[in-house]
Amino acid sequence: MALKFWKKFEKSDFFQSAKLKLRQSYGREPKFNVEKTCDITVFGDWGLPLNALNPNDIVYSFGVCDDIDFELALIKLKNVHVFAFDPTPYSVDWMAQQSLPKELQFYPLAAAAQDGEFYLYPLVNKKGKKSTIMYSFSSHQEARNDGVLVKALSLKSTMEKLNHNTIDVLKMDIEGAEFAFIKSVIESDIRPRLIMVEFHHRFKDFDKQDTIDTVALLRQAGYQIVYISPAGREMCFFYQ
Repeated sequence: MALKFWKKFEKSDFFQSAKLKLRQSYGREPKFNVEKTCDITVFGDWGLPLNALNPNDIVYSFGVCDDIDFELALIKLKNVHVFAFDPTPYSVDWMAQQSLPKELQFYPLAAAAQDGEFYLYPLVNKKGKKSTIMYSFSSHQEARNDGVLVKALSLKSTMEKLNHNTIDVLKMDIEGAEFAFIKSVIESDIRPRLIMVEFHHRFKDFDKQDTIDTVALLRQAGYQIVYISPAGREMCFFYQ
C-alpha cells in the first residue's frame, strides 16, 4: 500500500514541480518562464491555449507511441485534423489495432532535419533492461543488432507528401531528435501557430544546453512560451 501511494505521489504535479526546482538549484535543469499568459487547457503532460485552435486546423503529432488521448481530445473539442507519426514497431502494431476516427491519420515515419534513414535504439532503464516499446534517437549512429532502422522525412517533405501548404500545430515527443528537427523548422519558412515539444536533454548524448539553445532559436523566430509542465520537460510555444 505504501509503495503504491509513493508511486502515485511521484507522478503528482506537486512532486514533479518540487523535483524540478531542486534539480534547477543544482544546475542540472534549465530555467524558463512563461512569457505570454493564456487560458491554458491541460491534457496529461501537455498544455495549450485551446481557443487558439479553429475547426479544420491541421495538427502534426510526431512520436505518439501508444497514447493518442491528446489527439483524440483535440478532434472532439475543436474538430481539427490530426496527422500522427511514429516509426517504431510497437507503435505501428498498436495503431493498426485501433479504431481511428476519419479525422486522424497515422504514418510510420520519423521526424528529422533531412530526409533519409536513421537508427533508433531501445531505451535502457537503471537496471540495464532494454525497453520493447520506447526507442530513442542517438547522434552516434551505429548498426547495432538492437537498433531499428526507420524512414525519416523533414517537416517540409512531410507536408509535401500530404499536400499541406501550412500546418497549425506541431507536437513532438521524439526522444532526442527534437533538437535538430526544430532547428531545421526554424531555418525554413514554416511557422506553425503552436509548437509543442518534450525536451530530452536528460538523455545520453544531450544536455541542458541543447534545450537552452533550442528555446533561444524558437524565441528568436517569434515564438513565446505559454506553457511549461510541472516536470519542466513539456513546453508549448505560441507564434506571434
